[in-house]
Amino acid sequence: MKTHLKGLKPSPSKVLKNQLTFQEQLQLLQSFGFTFNEGISFSDIAWAEDLNLKYEEKSFFRLYLALGGTNHDTSYTHITNKCWVFDFEAICNKGDYARILKQLSRLSQGELGFEDLNDSIDIEKEIADVSFTCKGSKYKWYLEVNDDWADDALFYKVQALATQLKTKGKFTCLDTGGQDCVIGYHTKEELQKIRKATGLDIAWINPY
Repeated sequence: MKTHLKGLKPSPSKVLKNQLTFQEQLQLLQSFGFTFNEGISFSDIAWAEDLNLKYEEKSFFRLYLALGGTNHDTSYTHITNKCWVFDFEAICNKGDYARILKQLSRLSQGELGFEDLNDSIDIEKEIADVSFTCKGSKYKWYLEVNDDWADDALFYKVQALATQLKTKGKFTCLDTGGQDCVIGYHTKEELQKIRKATGLDIAWINPY
């Protein structure tokens, strides 16, 4: 079972010789637009600062994952709108694929607005599809069923749609080595700067 997205294999990232502190890493990413959403403060990602000490060889890695999550109170507010941690074991009930598209729309900062979202999910009958309207056109995509695992074809389809609509940004992924990944949305210029500054192997979803 695929547990992460395939993307364009990135060129070797810059090796950061001088390790930055967690606070310095955060300041750098915030300068690239990774700002906190309303109601979010440093305390919501402070847990990752201690973990960072154990992952010095992966500078920025823990911070990037933390920024892709939500706060830990009952509001589950997203830390930032620049990246999102997605666990592929996510499909159980009606509405799950629609929620994924809502998150991708959020990351696109309005470039991709999905309206009239609806999906059908029946694991036992092996039925899964999602329909929506985007830029005045209607779409319906049929997806494969594999227990509660999301079909990664959805992300490739969304990337192809973004390319078709000539959006300024495109979707990216950072492979965590597990069953989740961190999804982002950047222009080519933005991604080049982020990769050079952080050393993170962030790749394009579905090469374009």
